[in-house]
Amino acid sequence: MQHVICIKWSADNKYILSGSDEMNIRLWKANAAEKLGVLAPRERQAANYNQKLKEKYQHHPQIKRIANHRHLPKIIYHQTREQRVMKEARRKKERNVRKHSRPGTVPVVSEKEKHVVTVVK
Repeated sequence: MQHVICIKWSADNKYILSGSDEMNIRLWKANAAEKLGVLAPRERQAANYNQKLKEKYQHHPQIKRIANHRHLPKIIYHQTREQRVMKEARRKKERNVRKHSRPGTVPVVSEKEKHVVTVVK
């Protein structure tokens, strides 16, 4: 998926539609763990009961930990951590260069401006 251009909720709040600049529309479940299709009355009752229990005990540390847990694949986790370390090293080097240079010779450039290649008027 390329850059996401727009996002829209479905009328029943069960799905999210996302449009990207590669001209694709993707349909996502709003609640990833929710079952699709028709539920038996007993299943629906069990799901409602479990939801109420989660709401009731949401401030309990163990419930909060489980609710906030998001699994990331190992490779993505390690790549993200590596990128963060590299970015921090660049920042630290820039700070040290600025600290050990004559005042005003190394300008402070914001992260936003670093990515601008050219400005066309």
